[in-house]
Amino acid sequence: MRSSSPDAEQAGSYPPPVYSVTTEDTAVPPTSLLWWASTMVGLGLLMGVAWWFVAPGGGLYGDPAPEDAALVADLTLGGLQLVVGIVVGWLLVQRTDLPGAWQRIGAAIGGSILGSVLAVLIGQWLGMMFAADPDFVLLSPGVAAIWPGAAALVVFVSTLIELAWGRRRP
Repeated sequence: MRSSSPDAEQAGSYPPPVYSVTTEDTAVPPTSLLWWASTMVGLGLLMGVAWWFVAPGGGLYGDPAPEDAALVADLTLGGLQLVVGIVVGWLLVQRTDLPGAWQRIGAAIGGSILGSVLAVLIGQWLGMMFAADPDFVLLSPGVAAIWPGAAALVVFVSTLIELAWGRRRP
């Protein structure tokens, strides 16, 4: 007589658990979400340093023109954030077909918000410490929303296009 133990029943099932296919509701490993969020914060640190270097009144310009320096400094940070936001959004779109895509997008957008604030704080701190012009500040606080907004907009438009014309990827 054959005994029916749980191990024997599982061993005879097909496909074996090793070869089972992942389902759509598979969670993303927490380290992946932490990686996306921390990478965005790290990019914010680098962006703050880059903003201070390339903006008028920063590290490379030295003495700025008095009337246009604040506007050009804000536009410089806005341009940097727009480029980084588009690249981050494009990278997120490349991974929308993987399990846990929306958690990954949320972590990246949340990290982008923190990174954007960090970019402003680091740039202003460097301007206060090393710049010839002590008034190296962001006068348009809405500029800080460009990076997360651009990343979210790229993902949103890409999702709309995929829904309207069907999935492009297999």
